[in-house]
Amino acid sequence: MPVRVTSMTLAGKTLFAAGTPDVIDPDDPWAAYEGKRGGVLLAVSAETGEVLAQYKLASPPVLDGLAAAGGRLIVSTTGGQVLCFR
Repeated sequence: MPVRVTSMTLAGKTLFAAGTPDVIDPDDPWAAYEGKRGGVLLAVSAETGEVLAQYKLASPPVLDGLAAAGGRLIVSTTGGQVLCFR
């Protein structure tokens, strides 16, 4: 997976996983881990493991910052945003 997962939630047959990008910048090796490279949100098939969708976030989610309810996905980010996806 192209993300260091810090948050996950299962909604039906879709697993949502989010975190920092799994990249290493030679000039600043800790940049992605520290959230300086934003965040990544993945939708993954719980049955096959196939990545169904991938979204770039302005900042990574807080630890365990995903919730799913009522057909919506809520993401709380380290940048102070609460995002809602339908």
